Amino acid sequence: MRHLKIPYSDVLSMPTYERRFFLTTFINENEKRKEQIEEQQSNTTSNGKGTRTTKVSGDQLKARLKSGEIPNQ
Repeated sequence: MRHLKIPYSDVLSMPTYERRFFLTTFINENEKRKEQIEEQQSNTTSNGKGTRTTKVSGDQLKARLKSGEIPNQ
């Protein structure tokens, strides 16, 4: 019970409903922390540019290369 900051002897002496209460609150706090960490990671990985892509068929690609829309290297 090191993470709850309660001595093990106190945990053994408390009634079952109190132990259950402390454990459920501890579990809920850990889940909230994990969610916050995941949200922060997802916010930092996105750079705001988006992920939208377009597909161009072969004929369109040839036409865009000829017109100079797409630079030919």
